[in-house]
Amino acid sequence: MDTKRNIVVDVLRGIAVLAVLLGHAIQRGFVINYENKIIFKIIYSFHMPLFMLLSGYALHRYTKKWDAKFLKKRFLRLIIPTIVWSYIIYFMRNFDFVGIKEFVVFPDTVLNYTKALVLHPDFIIWFLYIVFLCDIIFFIQNKIIKDKHDILSISITILVAVLLFIIPDNNFGISRLKIYFPIFSLGYYVSKYSNVIMKYLKFMLIPSAILYLFLFPKCNIPIDNVCMYYLISISAIIIIYNLVTWIKVEAIYKFFAFFGKYSLEIYLCQCICLNIGLGLGMLRATTIFITATTISVILAKLTNKSNIMKLLLYGKEG
Repeated sequence: MDTKRNIVVDVLRGIAVLAVLLGHAIQRGFVINYENKIIFKIIYSFHMPLFMLLSGYALHRYTKKWDAKFLKKRFLRLIIPTIVWSYIIYFMRNFDFVGIKEFVVFPDTVLNYTKALVLHPDFIIWFLYIVFLCDIIFFIQNKIIKDKHDILSISITILVAVLLFIIPDNNFGISRLKIYFPIFSLGYYVSKYSNVIMKYLKFMLIPSAILYLFLFPKCNIPIDNVCMYYLISISAIIIIYNLVTWIKVEAIYKFFAFFGKYSLEIYLCQCICLNIGLGLGMLRATTIFITATTISVILAKLTNKSNIMKLLLYGKEG
């Protein structure tokens, strides 16, 4: 399996993480009615589905063996940062520059917060935890039936997706897992069958654009119709992918790929610097986006210089 970095994937990751930052900045710039802003609705329609799809894509592309080392690596990479950053955010929540307390109701004590995290590990840093659950599902699936049994593998994936919508979803992140597991799985199988799928994606651009323009005015935030959410997000991702592969401007590629390579670090670091901006409305959103992006990159660069910090904050060994 080719394990070299794919620059298009890095570019897409860069777009996704910058979209997350911009979405959070718009929330802080408008606070009350940010859901009605068209740019926020556009971002919401694709940013986390794109991240999730790319995570599924990377799982297949970069996983050589489904063994104990895989579990250890994924636990370190995803769960350790989830735990560490959940507490970093909790202890920093009252600082104005963090800008998260207005959007999250925190338990009053560390003990109650810990209890909340046990029942709801997705309370704050939900994305990494949900990716880990998806990884575990595919790990179990591949240990049982092996990846080479294509029809059986896809059938079990569909069965798991259906079962997730049936079981109770009050605790342990099941409510988010049921939404994002199908998108993660789609990314996994896009990677697995990329030789067939990728050459047809350019023909899906116009139908996807038409579908997106038709559905977008009908959606509200949060989108309560999961089928509509899938149609909107997947059509948006197809549009973005085609635009990225069509542009092929080196400077643009390098710009987004830079953020893509540090997407995990930026995604985590931005949680503590989301309210440093000027003015109100779009001016505030723009300045918060610039400061949060800049500070996140600086923090990512500095903390990556220490092996201990890399391990605790980003789950990176060595």
